[in-house]
Amino acid sequence: MTRSEIHGTSAPATETVPSSGSGRARTLLSSRAGAVLLPTLLLVVAAFGFRSIGLTTSFELWVDEMLYAELGASVARGEMPNLPDGPFFLHPPGFFIVEAVAIHLFGISGDRMDLVYQLRWVSAFCGALSVGLIFVILRRPIGAPAAFVAGLLAVFEPFILRNNSRVFIETTGMLAVLVGLALVSEHLSRDHLCREADQRSRLRLVVAGLALGYGLLTKDVLFVCTVVPVALAVLWRRTLPLRDGAVLMGTTVVPYVIYLVVLAFSGGLGGWFEAKSQGLLRALGLVQATGFNAPNSPSLIGRILDQLGSFGTSYVLLLVCPLAGVVAALSASPARRFLGLVALMMGLFGVYSAAFGTFEEQYGYPVMIAGILAAAISAVELSARFPRASRPITAVCLVFVVAAAVLGIRAEATRDDGFLQVSDWMRTNLPVGAKVGVTNSTGAWAFDQDPHFGIWASLPDLADNGASYVLTQSLPTSLGYGYAKPELLPWLAANAKPMIAVNGPTNGTTTLWFINKDALQAGAAARVAFPANEQEQ
Repeated sequence: MTRSEIHGTSAPATETVPSSGSGRARTLLSSRAGAVLLPTLLLVVAAFGFRSIGLTTSFELWVDEMLYAELGASVARGEMPNLPDGPFFLHPPGFFIVEAVAIHLFGISGDRMDLVYQLRWVSAFCGALSVGLIFVILRRPIGAPAAFVAGLLAVFEPFILRNNSRVFIETTGMLAVLVGLALVSEHLSRDHLCREADQRSRLRLVVAGLALGYGLLTKDVLFVCTVVPVALAVLWRRTLPLRDGAVLMGTTVVPYVIYLVVLAFSGGLGGWFEAKSQGLLRALGLVQATGFNAPNSPSLIGRILDQLGSFGTSYVLLLVCPLAGVVAALSASPARRFLGLVALMMGLFGVYSAAFGTFEEQYGYPVMIAGILAAAISAVELSARFPRASRPITAVCLVFVVAAAVLGIRAEATRDDGFLQVSDWMRTNLPVGAKVGVTNSTGAWAFDQDPHFGIWASLPDLADNGASYVLTQSLPTSLGYGYAKPELLPWLAANAKPMIAVNGPTNGTTTLWFINKDALQAGAAARVAFPANEQEQ
């Protein structure tokens, strides 16, 4: 490690080279490009290939995926984002615009399940690009070897893999944020005089701000890792000069301002304000409707203990994020400090959400991405400050990557596609005209467009609607999630016939039951597991 690396500074990005046309200049430029392009491409290809292995079979269908796919389809039709019950303002439209582009570009069509499984490829691709960007962001501040190890961790990390393999907003939002961070990191890694002399520096900051702004346009909460760190970087040891911070701040808000202007002209500003007011109350924890802090929800600690064997490395990164952010924010390098502020703010947001706010599992994705960036910087910082600890720190980092790879490979190798298998079975085996009751919101959305399915989650409901079949998921139902009461499961086990049962880590056992008429009538008269929950928790 060189003296400049130890003290957090970088050599000027430009060098005195022979005039254009010189073979030496071309060799120098091509070697630099290769030093960035080849490792980045290797990580992106590895990440995309790994994510493609179990994209449809290893990650159970999730209700949010179908909501987001439907919103993307509405934008593809030339509409503002909307669901069957009306306009949607809870999240801004950045992700839905990307979905709409993919739908048009690749001719994506089909029912809700088909739409989700096709759009998952978009998330996998965005996730793979994000892995490459982690290397690009860290290459200058900490060096290519450490940056490559951080990228390799992101290839396999099970929680990142899970998010990249579903149609979730966070993957695309963080991709845009990472583009912005890569440009800011490049800007700050240059020598101060070179930054001032570089005529492209302002343009780089403008593009960075627009990229950060598009992240904000996908999910408002990314304000925490875009606008807030930029403001703090101006104040904290002049990490960002005031002029640079102003350029970034001014351009970051542009995409969202355009969105608000469109809403104002289309008459949607009132609906947006109402949705955002409710969303802010949820984020602050003043309204607890969903998440681990909501009434009757499973314990967060219990959930962590249950999934420690699947996401152990993920929990470590979540905990490390704010601490590593502090170490990085104390660096002598402006680029490292800025990335440390990003991690610190995102990590503190995660802590607050878990303790007081509305903390849902996918909220952890931005925290983990920031955590990887800050943890890599912290490892290099601590190794430089305490040379005797360098080898143990390197060993711990490599062991951690191996552990994450083991968990990620296991996640890809584990089948978790109960809805898909049951749906395929029903296409070929379900009698014509049969009626099926569904018992949670994922099933309700998956089969909502088929008149043979309905939310009939109790025996009286099934009998009243002439349904002889019912689809259940043992794990969420036993925990009190969904429309059915837990008492329905033991009754079905004793009185109904399982036509197909599929085990998986997300839903336990997904089972399609057949109930003969006499048993159904007797159970309905006894009002077993009635009434059904009015709404899914």
